[in-house]
Amino acid sequence: MSDEPRTYGGALRGPLRDREPVILLDRKGRTYLRTLKRGGRMSVRGAAIACDTVIDGPEGATVASATGERILVLRPTYAQLIPSLPRQAQPIYPKDVGPLLLWGDIAPGHLVVEVGTGPAAVTLALLRAVGPTGQVVSYELREDFAVIARDNVARFHGPAPNWTLRVQDVGDGIAEREADRMVVDLADPWCLLDHAAEALRAGAVLSAFVPTALQVKQHVDALIDDRRFGAVETFETLQRFWHVGPRSLRPEHRMVAHTGFLIVARRLADVASDDTELTPQGPYSSQESDGYAPIAGSTHDDEGGDPPEDLEDD
Repeated sequence: MSDEPRTYGGALRGPLRDREPVILLDRKGRTYLRTLKRGGRMSVRGAAIACDTVIDGPEGATVASATGERILVLRPTYAQLIPSLPRQAQPIYPKDVGPLLLWGDIAPGHLVVEVGTGPAAVTLALLRAVGPTGQVVSYELREDFAVIARDNVARFHGPAPNWTLRVQDVGDGIAEREADRMVVDLADPWCLLDHAAEALRAGAVLSAFVPTALQVKQHVDALIDDRRFGAVETFETLQRFWHVGPRSLRPEHRMVAHTGFLIVARRLADVASDDTELTPQGPYSSQESDGYAPIAGSTHDDEGGDPPEDLEDD
């Protein structure tokens, strides 16, 4: 590797370097994640490319494969990296990680507890989001998953002194206290509410990602019944790319539709009184009542429309 310093989060500038991951793009836009090795060779659909023709060269240049095809060489973005990330467990994909970071309100300086590390796809995003002043503590039950997570962080993020990986059953407890945020990627996040309540400070955000509607229902019911959490919101993200050509403009034939649901809740302050519920809706409210108290100041309504505006006509 070059002796030039690596910037925080694995972001590199300047010439491409030995043992650096790169994305190769062919003429059809297909991507291939490869690692540069001095003296080695990379293959794209069986056509070899000598790594030495890429190393020390600029990012964004093209090189010729053994068959003469021109291949574009770039450093991978996060969205390009994750689908090709070495793994044994299914990762949360970029279309869901983006909303998770925003709705989960992950910011520089935060102490974030991650439960269910897998191949470290979300870990990489969390480390970028909290920056060098923040801290990420990850819990992973399986040692084989932890080995892959450590390797992926070292390879695609670089040194992470502010990351702690605990290989243990989170059901035995969470050591952290006054955490700002928690991200849970487990099949039964409702089983962790006691530990989450102990670990999170008042006002903290608890985010959970689950694949099925039945899991959503069980988790949301548990959050509503647990008076230590409130302001619960649930949504999914659908992503559709578009084909834009010289004579055509249409959606791609395939889209990334349902992958999972994101459930976001806030840790409420501990109070001695039982009078913690918000004022319920009146019997003739225009909003549908489902037995749960409405959240004041919500940015959307239950019918999927825009929020009402109390504005008089001119």
